[in-house]
Amino acid sequence: MSKVVRIVAIITALVVAASAGVQLGIYFSEQIESNAANDELASIADIPFVSEEECTPEEFEERNKLSAYAQKLFGKSAPKKMPISGSQTKSSIEKAQKRKVNFPALKKQNNQIVAWVSIPNMSIDYAVVQGKDNDYYLKHDVLRKTNKAGAIFLDSKLKSDFSNSDSIIYGHDMYDGSMFGSLMKYRDKSFRNKHQYIFVYTPHATKKYRVSSQFKTTSSELRPDNSKTKTLSLVTCVDSAGKTHYVVRAKLVSSKKPGVK
Repeated sequence: MSKVVRIVAIITALVVAASAGVQLGIYFSEQIESNAANDELASIADIPFVSEEECTPEEFEERNKLSAYAQKLFGKSAPKKMPISGSQTKSSIEKAQKRKVNFPALKKQNNQIVAWVSIPNMSIDYAVVQGKDNDYYLKHDVLRKTNKAGAIFLDSKLKSDFSNSDSIIYGHDMYDGSMFGSLMKYRDKSFRNKHQYIFVYTPHATKKYRVSSQFKTTSSELRPDNSKTKTLSLVTCVDSAGKTHYVVRAKLVSSKKPGVK
């Protein structure tokens, strides 16, 4: 290889590396903004997040392979992995059942917030929005700011009170485990057994669901499970093309007034 060719190759490699660095920088920057937006809403809603002290260290989510690079880019501002505890306990379920969400305050931030979804002792604890279509919140956060991390949103065609036979909530599969990035842990049977319950809070009810199945699908529409019981489907993309989805489906166990055990 001639000296000129080597120089061209080196320059090309540097350009590619720089471009990759810029893209990762944008990704992590937007992820920081997305997490900050949800933290702000959580504070308004008076809903506490699971703290690291409440989690079992040996079962924390494994660090993402990009986290070291994020630390170099942003230092202390880098997005942190979100902890997951060993299992849902009776006390954590009871605490979740008694939660009350301040929807009037949340709707002042965004009147398209229709619910709050939470899986006790997991990193999934988000406001749920519903747009006029299923595209807007793929690239806008919960405060309607442009953000590739998007938001957690209810299918635009469904009723906002979760009275459909199957209520479908979508969220991106983020590298750092935020949004629905931890959802595919449900592929593991042991994990499913330890994290069986999902809660959806609406202005008029606290809905408790129990996980019943998990699967991948390439269909543009989810098929019902032929159950007379209402279900909830949490959906995230498996591939970058968005053609394959991973679904965690849960059956409704109870629907009570907010704050009732």
